[in-house]
Amino acid sequence: MIAYHEDKKVDFKKLIELFNGVGWTDKTQDIQRLKQMVENSQILVTAWDKGEMVGFARCITDYVFNGQINNVVVDAQYRNRGVGRSLVSRILASSSGVTYILRGDPENEDFYKALGFEETERAYIYKRKT
Repeated sequence: MIAYHEDKKVDFKKLIELFNGVGWTDKTQDIQRLKQMVENSQILVTAWDKGEMVGFARCITDYVFNGQINNVVVDAQYRNRGVGRSLVSRILASSSGVTYILRGDPENEDFYKALGFEETERAYIYKRKT
């Protein structure tokens, strides 16, 4: 049975493995930055099976108007079992008045739309230099 934690309980070795597995290697090069990313996230949900972290999602929010969901990732062996849906749903349930945006990979478009997210053309990105 999958257990969910919202207390910033993170296995950083497994997080690096999960991120690298989906090509997010830019986030795993510097463990200190990765730890700061976790610490500075207002909402963080992890999924665990028998003591092993199998899913991760985080959110930056003001808890009133806006929230941005990032880095939703599930171990390949646990995909299509509702783990990703539960991670995102727990974030969405944290503040009912918040409008959330989500940065997601195009290949996961159907998953996000099934959760109620709508595609928009009104977004701008400023890419970091480092």
